[in-house]
Amino acid sequence: MSSPEANDCCAQPSQGKDGFICRGESPANTANIKSPATPPAVRTRILFVDDEASMIRVLKMGMRPMIKEWDLQFAESGEEALALCEQQPFDVVVTDMRMSGMNGAQLLNQIMRRHPQTVRIVLSGYADLSEVVSCVGLTHQFLTKPCSLEDLKNSLKRVTGIKQQLGHEKLRELTGGLANLPSLPKLYLEIADALQSPMSSTERIADIASKDPALSAKLLQLSNSAFFGFSRRVFSVAEAVQLLGVGVIQSIALAVPLFSAFDHKKCPGFHLEQVWDHSVETGVIASRIYNHHLDDSHRAEQAFAAGVLHDVGKLILAEKLSTQYADILKEAHALKRPLHEVERKHLGASHAEVGAYLLALWGLPVPLVEAVACHHNPRRCANHDLCLAGVIHIADSLQHAASAEPDAIPSLVDVEYLKYIGMETDYEIWRKEHSGKKRDSV
Repeated sequence: MSSPEANDCCAQPSQGKDGFICRGESPANTANIKSPATPPAVRTRILFVDDEASMIRVLKMGMRPMIKEWDLQFAESGEEALALCEQQPFDVVVTDMRMSGMNGAQLLNQIMRRHPQTVRIVLSGYADLSEVVSCVGLTHQFLTKPCSLEDLKNSLKRVTGIKQQLGHEKLRELTGGLANLPSLPKLYLEIADALQSPMSSTERIADIASKDPALSAKLLQLSNSAFFGFSRRVFSVAEAVQLLGVGVIQSIALAVPLFSAFDHKKCPGFHLEQVWDHSVETGVIASRIYNHHLDDSHRAEQAFAAGVLHDVGKLILAEKLSTQYADILKEAHALKRPLHEVERKHLGASHAEVGAYLLALWGLPVPLVEAVACHHNPRRCANHDLCLAGVIHIADSLQHAASAEPDAIPSLVDVEYLKYIGMETDYEIWRKEHSGKKRDSV
């Protein structure tokens, strides 16, 4: 049986106006971040760190075929690795965990602080939960030894390709340096209480977490990590909680912050409650489309997760570019323009690309990443049928149309896309079904 990723992948991103690399217009006024000129092509720089000389020799031999594409460097200690990073930052650092002197977690902590744009990967042979816990928030992905050289190459090819999906170095730096995402204060307290309670069940934790973009993303990152050895990709938060187990989640949550409470004063005009409500409702609508109209309960679970995650980029921009993003929100409201268009005008990318970049760094399944990336531009899918990104696009527009929020920024459906997939009539049925509905309670 083919995997869901094989059946529902969007096309690789183009580099034009509607692609991941979106230069946008030059802002009329000088902004904090401007879209840069296209830089000259440079080889990806990858640093391998391991204090076992034999492992370094294996890596040098195994990676030799890639020297035309990658600039490869090797270090036998954390101290040596940091010195090399200070000379010229690397695109990717792959490090062992247990090393004499500076261990892997300490090294990654320094790299995250000094070079947040660097993709950080752990390659370790020690299945010690406490050591993995120390890396949560510091590492983007966790690979386990033994790891075949071919699997390692493929993982590095995927992760090096991620950098090309967001064509702005500053945005990559801000996103790559994130250890967690902000959540609603009330939900933060609710999940914290549930995780500290010895009576908590997987069902209760999954019910709370599945409604929050921040915690959903983090649990999907952990459950898709190679460390836990699950044989399949994990698409739903309920499945992630079931597989990880309450004990593992409690251990991680007590040791490191899985998510943080959002400070509303940081970004005037940004209402996390509205984003939270909209995301959950979009997930509900997307799930309903699959369940009731397309008769596909398996994809319905993926659709709910994708709906909850589709605006995660807004959390990143509000958290990391608070003042500038408040101005962008104000302009979008004043002009009644779609927010993603105003974001692209001033930042060179929208919340869709920023959110997809983080989820890709965290190793989430490709269909979820692409649904987030393409939810405003579903025609980028190389599929004449309705794919996951298209369902999220439709659900997003339906929710906005039915929203009771007086200051909601419009998000219109792409009529040409509906014609392309031959679903104009279906959309009208769904629109009438959701028009004037009160918000779903979830």
